[in-house]
Amino acid sequence: MKKKPKKSGFDVAADWPLDRISLDSRKKAIQELVANHTLIVGQSRSGKTMAARRLVEEIIAWTDTRVVILDPNGDFTLLNKLSEDPDLAASVKEFRNPWRKVAKEIVVATPGKNFGIYWGALELADMSAFLRLTPETTFAEYRHLDRHRKFEEQTKGSIGSLRDFLNSKYFGIAVGEDLERYRLRIEHLLELGVWAEDGTKDLASLFTTRPKAVVIDLSTDDEQKRMITAGRTLESLWREGDALRKEFLKKRDLHWPGTLVVIDEGHVFAPPQTDDPQRLLVSERIQRLADSGKKLNLYLLVITQQPGKLHPSVLSEFNNRVIMRVNERGSLASLESTYGGSRGRYDGALTFRQGEALIEGAFLCDETPPPVLPRGIRFKLARTAEGGGTPKADWALPRE
Repeated sequence: MKKKPKKSGFDVAADWPLDRISLDSRKKAIQELVANHTLIVGQSRSGKTMAARRLVEEIIAWTDTRVVILDPNGDFTLLNKLSEDPDLAASVKEFRNPWRKVAKEIVVATPGKNFGIYWGALELADMSAFLRLTPETTFAEYRHLDRHRKFEEQTKGSIGSLRDFLNSKYFGIAVGEDLERYRLRIEHLLELGVWAEDGTKDLASLFTTRPKAVVIDLSTDDEQKRMITAGRTLESLWREGDALRKEFLKKRDLHWPGTLVVIDEGHVFAPPQTDDPQRLLVSERIQRLADSGKKLNLYLLVITQQPGKLHPSVLSEFNNRVIMRVNERGSLASLESTYGGSRGRYDGALTFRQGEALIEGAFLCDETPPPVLPRGIRFKLARTAEGGGTPKADWALPRE
């Protein structure tokens, strides 16, 4: 009797990777998923967040990858807990042992609660964007910011916290009709409550111990909090990656696990156009990560309902695509025009049930020769507890 090929523990979907392939081929397919940029597209209730959670669970449990999640809906905030849904009892029981080893290394971070952003660690570009200042539109106030920074560095040797910055002696010696408007901008920014004060951990410190996963909880109604925290997270990861790359070039045998950056509602953070300096900063950093992140061992997994509203230079960089149920052909047309190939190949997604998907890209290396058309799969259910989530519609059922 022919022996069945061995399997790795990694298991996300029916029909990917293929059962009949060797263990080495299976591992290669998983590597192509994790060490590449991946896009997940699907309308609300298509199962895209559930699929992303299942992927993240497996990546954390079975690889050395670190995962950092920008979570605007709070869907990943219970990632360190297993589901108590009785319908998932069997799969949760099977997953409990591998998850127990890694769950304690998952950090859920909320701005203003267990971390803050230290103003003195920011570059001029961050400060000006967070204050919504640009040389083109608010030159006088932007000039105050530049002079203010230099004044603090020359007189105190460092810039300090945002509160220190607001209480600076600069406002006692500076002149100009825009000085008060500039001061009010800092005052309003301080009121957001995302800043590191004495005893508060700086956001960048969340990554220094390299936990298995960091969930940045951005489920706030304040758009500024969301964008400022996202911008600072992306910059912290970039700086860390750049430092590790320099270390790696000196010592080639350095063990350097990559980081998968998961961005839910990607079109919100990287739209095609924006006049808001805060959103523009975040969008540019996602574009930089999509274009050059791989050399710093930084990889993207972006989830979106509307790929047509994602910045074109980000959309074009996804080596792997996962297309779940969509309602209209406009989203499919934007994917076809970006990636080429045969027209109409995504049309099946118009009739998908929850959890069903078409997949294409580098992670289909489990099939030789690589398929010309996408493969249909069904994602397995996530076994971690769901944070946020979509309300059940059982209230809409008729009463007996």
